[in-house]
Amino acid sequence: MAVASREMHDLARETGETVQICARDDDMMTVVAMARGDRHMGVASDVGTRVPLNWTASGRLLLGHLPGDDRREFFASHARPSTTALAETDPVALSRMAGEEFDARLAVQMSASEYAVACIAAPIRDIGDTCIATISIVLPESVARAELSRMAQAVRGAASRIETALGRASLD
Repeated sequence: MAVASREMHDLARETGETVQICARDDDMMTVVAMARGDRHMGVASDVGTRVPLNWTASGRLLLGHLPGDDRREFFASHARPSTTALAETDPVALSRMAGEEFDARLAVQMSASEYAVACIAAPIRDIGDTCIATISIVLPESVARAELSRMAQAVRGAASRIETALGRASLD
């Protein structure tokens, strides 16, 4: 967690946005650490916030390493409509998205859990290729759309540095 915390704070300074570390908590995703950026209108969920896994980019990544049938079964039992009604709830679509995003090491969601809020997330994988946590940038949707490439590169880089500290670098 020390390495992840350092990367989280560095990423918040680099991007000016709020950065979160999230983990799976049974059938939910929980924000376990957060660093606020210096943007005047920051966007964030408090540490300890729990949301359904299908609502967030991080939530899908946390299941992305599982076999497709396991992902579909999980989402069939646990996917819930979001308050914006924009979060995907179809278990087949969610399973496909989670697998593709995990393989791409990047997931993005726009307004799925809160209007005008985006999340750009990368998985933090252990040496067994399990997604043990995510690091994500939470920001206004308008900024995410304008700077998606830069933010995606930054969050992937932070996740990679955390994985290297966990001994994963020699596996990729």
